[in-house]
Amino acid sequence: MLTFVEAISLAGDRNKQNDDTLGFQRNGAWVIDGATDLSETPLTKTASDASWVAQVANTSLNAWTYGDLREAVRTASETAANAFSYMTRGKSIERWQLPTASLLMLTENESGVIEGIDLGDCRVFALDANGVQTVGGHGGLDDEIKLAASQPEADKPLLKRKAAIETLRRNRAAINQEGGRFWTFGLHPACADHARTWTISLKRPAHLLLMTDGFAALTDRYRTYEPAALVKAAVNVGLQELGRELRAIETADASGSQHPRFKQSDDATAILLRLT
Repeated sequence: MLTFVEAISLAGDRNKQNDDTLGFQRNGAWVIDGATDLSETPLTKTASDASWVAQVANTSLNAWTYGDLREAVRTASETAANAFSYMTRGKSIERWQLPTASLLMLTENESGVIEGIDLGDCRVFALDANGVQTVGGHGGLDDEIKLAASQPEADKPLLKRKAAIETLRRNRAAINQEGGRFWTFGLHPACADHARTWTISLKRPAHLLLMTDGFAALTDRYRTYEPAALVKAAVNVGLQELGRELRAIETADASGSQHPRFKQSDDATAILLRLT
């Protein structure tokens, strides 16, 4: 049985919206990370297009009934695409303006095996008596570090630098295209066909930690924990304590000199599950 233990979702900037979201229902769970808007004015007339697409996906997945994960993702994408088309009818829109998100979803099937699907750079660490299994990638972490460490307009926040924004817009425009190498969740239902699917077999009892990249930074960016140790810490001290530790690291390196990055703190979301 897959059961919910606890969850956390921290806004990267307390003065702005949180572009992450998460959910758990029946025997499935997911995390969603809306990709930061690259324009000043949201097309959806909400706090951000990133939070909008994450919330639309979240609502759709909450209505999901047990079945094929690709179809759950496809339905969520179709719902978002139809709503976005209606909200922006008559407007001229560049590809880089289309809202997109990273998404990771899993469920326990009838055989007791964990089945999952993901698009983008969310992560899951699964820990049992035999050790830890990890799923999900670093996404554009290396590219972000390289771009964040570049010198042009170094006196400005990274997301205010002209060269950085132009690069990010080019990269955003190139995703979710047939023949392309990188797909995320968004307004192209074909993303469901390009999503990674996987299974994890675990010895019970076990724990699974689902995360957006902002929370997974504790392992992937800051190297504070190895995957197994992070799950153990989540179980033993809790996600709130790990959230405080994460923000303390980022506050101590507010300039990004030690850990080059787009912004001081990213939205950070995690959900801890127990498998018995």
